[in-house]
Amino acid sequence: MLARMKDYGSTFLKVWFVADRVHLGLIAAGVAFFAMFALFPALAAVIAIFGLVADPIVIQTQLELVRELIPPDAYDALFSQLENLLSARPETLTFATVLSLSVALFSARAGVAALMLGLNSVYDRPVRGGLRHILAAITMTFSLIGVALTALLMVVVAPVVIAHVPLPWRAAAVLELLRWLIAFMVLLAGLGILYRFGPNRREARPSWVTPGALVVIVLWLAASTGFSLYLSNFGRYNEVYGSIGAAAAMLMWLYISAYLILFGAALNVAIEKRGLAREGPRPTELEHPEPGSQESPLGS
Repeated sequence: MLARMKDYGSTFLKVWFVADRVHLGLIAAGVAFFAMFALFPALAAVIAIFGLVADPIVIQTQLELVRELIPPDAYDALFSQLENLLSARPETLTFATVLSLSVALFSARAGVAALMLGLNSVYDRPVRGGLRHILAAITMTFSLIGVALTALLMVVVAPVVIAHVPLPWRAAAVLELLRWLIAFMVLLAGLGILYRFGPNRREARPSWVTPGALVVIVLWLAASTGFSLYLSNFGRYNEVYGSIGAAAAMLMWLYISAYLILFGAALNVAIEKRGLAREGPRPTELEHPEPGSQESPLGS
C-alpha cells in the first residue's frame, strides 16, 4: 500500500515538472483567449441552426440543468446573450448563421491549434509543418464540433422527446440516466480525440480512454462547481472589474478548463513513461524525440 502511494506521488510530481517545463499555464491562457472569442458566435450559430428544426427556446430551458457547473457571472452573460438571440427576428438569425459560423469556426480552429501546440509541448514532440498543422487543426475542429453537437442532442433534445412520449416512470428514469451516461461517454470521446490525434505522434498513440481523460472529467466537475461556489459566496468580479466582470469570470472558467485538459495529457505522459521504465529501455517516441522537438510551444 505504501509503495503504491509512493508510486502515485512520484507520478503526480512528474506531471508537475512537465507542467512547469512547458509553461502549461501560459498555453492554457492562449487556448482560453481563443475559446472566449469562439463561444458567443458559436452560441448564435447553434441557436440559428437549431431554430431550423425545432423551437430554440428549448435550449434556454435546458441551460438551467448546467447552471451549477458554470460560474454565476459567466452563466448570466451566456443567458443574457441567449435571450437576445431568441428575441431576434428569424431573418436576422439566418444572416447570423453564416456570419457566426464563419467567426466561430475561425476562432475555434485557432483555439484547437493552440491546444495542439500545447499537447505537442507536453509530449515533447515537434510541431507539424505549416500546412499540415492547419489541416490537422481544421480536421480536429470539425471532429470536436461533431462531439459537441452530439452532447447537445443528449442534454437538450432528449428531454423534449422523453417529455412528449408517454412512458412508465421507471423507463423514463432509465432513459434520463442513460442520456447523462451517453453525454459522459461523448465527453470522454472528445478528450480521446484530442489526446490520440492532437500530438504529432505517428506511433504509440494512447488508447481512446486514458487515465488522464477520466481524471480531467472528475477534476473539471469539481473545479467548475468549486469556482461557481467561490464566485457566489466570496468572489466579487463585478466590483473589481466593473462591467467586464462577467467576461473576466468566463475567461477564468475557460482557462481552468483548458489547463485541466493539458494537465490530463501531462498525466498520460507520466504514466506512459512509468510503464516504459518498468519494461526496460527501448526506442520510443517519448525517449527519442525527433530533432527540433524543443521548439517553443507558441512557435509554428
